[in-house]
Amino acid sequence: MTARQPRTVRDRVRRRVLTTVLGLIDNRERIRRAAVVPPERVTANQGNGPYYVAGSPERRDVREDRAGVPLRLRLRIVEAGTSAPVAGATVEIWHCDADGIYSGYQRYGADRFPALVSLTLRRFRPTDGAMFLRGRQTAGDDGAVEFQTIVPGWYTPRTLHIHVRVSLAGKALLGTELYFPDEVVAHVQASPPYDRRGPGPYTNAHDIEIRMAGGSPGSWPDVQPTDDGYLAGITLQVRR
Repeated sequence: MTARQPRTVRDRVRRRVLTTVLGLIDNRERIRRAAVVPPERVTANQGNGPYYVAGSPERRDVREDRAGVPLRLRLRIVEAGTSAPVAGATVEIWHCDADGIYSGYQRYGADRFPALVSLTLRRFRPTDGAMFLRGRQTAGDDGAVEFQTIVPGWYTPRTLHIHVRVSLAGKALLGTELYFPDEVVAHVQASPPYDRRGPGPYTNAHDIEIRMAGGSPGSWPDVQPTDDGYLAGITLQVRR
């Protein structure tokens, strides 16, 4: 199945131009180098992105009514250099659903090219009060939290990713994005309900945010299949 085409001629032209431009990016070597991060280096900081909403509910299971391939996401927060766990850190996650839609921003749609001004400012105006696929937890003495969610879908102009924000006593320590191996992306996009949209035209190798983050060191979880989905685990390194 091919990716679902945008509804308007203008959006179809924009997608064609965008995929052509992004196709000039080649992140493969950067991603390879970013796979291993020395203990003294902090995880790539990419900010909160345009779809952040403060006040996510405190919960482990963030799915609500969203269908998708189940994903258990284990995060451990440690101090860069010493690898000491950061107990008491607030860990927030948010991402789009299988159709590429974010809660709080459902009117924007997944196939429309974002407004250039909003994209540049990395901030969109919320359109609704939904909170699906958003949540926060407080890390225990081991610095760890675990969320139950789904693998996200794709939207214009991004590859699959999950946002993570880490703070301590109100101070932001990290805003990053987690990415999935190409083979996981291919398997998920061929599975329901993702397959009704088809595979995304935007990939890790050509993603602009991965490029800007130099391959996004420290943002690539170990992703393993389970009986009903996937388990992803990663240690995020921060400085207080």
